[in-house]
Amino acid sequence: MHLKAVDEIKIFDVEMQFDEDTENNKLSMCMDGEKIEIMGDTESIFIKLSKLLNDKYKIHSCYTCKYGDFCPVGDQDNEIFCVNDFQPKCKSDLYFVTEDSAERKKRSRTLFDVCKDYQPCSDDYYTYK
Repeated sequence: MHLKAVDEIKIFDVEMQFDEDTENNKLSMCMDGEKIEIMGDTESIFIKLSKLLNDKYKIHSCYTCKYGDFCPVGDQDNEIFCVNDFQPKCKSDLYFVTEDSAERKKRSRTLFDVCKDYQPCSDDYYTYK
């Protein structure tokens, strides 16, 4: 996992255990000598981890990227869609890129993925999360 601390990016080893039947997943990691374990569905794990990190670290991943959007008609646990080739203005703009199975497959990412196009979310750029 990539976490940004002040002006440097630190990479932490994270172990995720996924339970597809119950979506009761588990994140385990060591940070600054402390072992952290968080359970829940993947999105709630991100929210809990973000609160735990407070202002010390920021998570760099598709979930925190301005190009990462959920599907307005439903997505799987740990699934997000990359729309770095256009700027949606509202959630209906995302219907067209997530209704076609080939487009879904091309854009589908996990919440923990990160790429060279990463840009943090901002209030002036619409994301559907």
